[in-house]
Amino acid sequence: MSLQSLFSQANFRRTIESYTAQNGWTLDDINDTRAKLRFRMQSGRIQSLFIYRFENTLEFSVPSAAIFDSEAAIPDVISTKLLLRNSQQKVGFWCIEKIQGSYVYSCMHNAEMQLIDAAFFAIIVRSLIKECDDFEGLF
Repeated sequence: MSLQSLFSQANFRRTIESYTAQNGWTLDDINDTRAKLRFRMQSGRIQSLFIYRFENTLEFSVPSAAIFDSEAAIPDVISTKLLLRNSQQKVGFWCIEKIQGSYVYSCMHNAEMQLIDAAFFAIIVRSLIKECDDFEGLF
């Protein structure tokens, strides 16, 4: 079975359940196109990671606690620091997502399904939740 077929609509749920179980993680919520994992970090904070299935791509997203009511309220200095941080990262990038009408700094990673095996899945998840938690420790 190809890696892409592991994440087909029919197999998405089963593959995510398998990959999370292999790492000793627990799913918070899952359906055929979206999964949510929650992690209690050493900092004591909780990080939520979302996985969205698109046609050939999986999007991993960890929204931070930095939430703003409007675009004008987003601090330029933090955005600049996160953009600079993007150039240092091999896995994941910082962006601003609009979630339920608010603007949120999120750490994301998009990957073609055909590239994601169990080991790469774990690297993506660990990298994103750590990066977001490190940011929140400074914020």
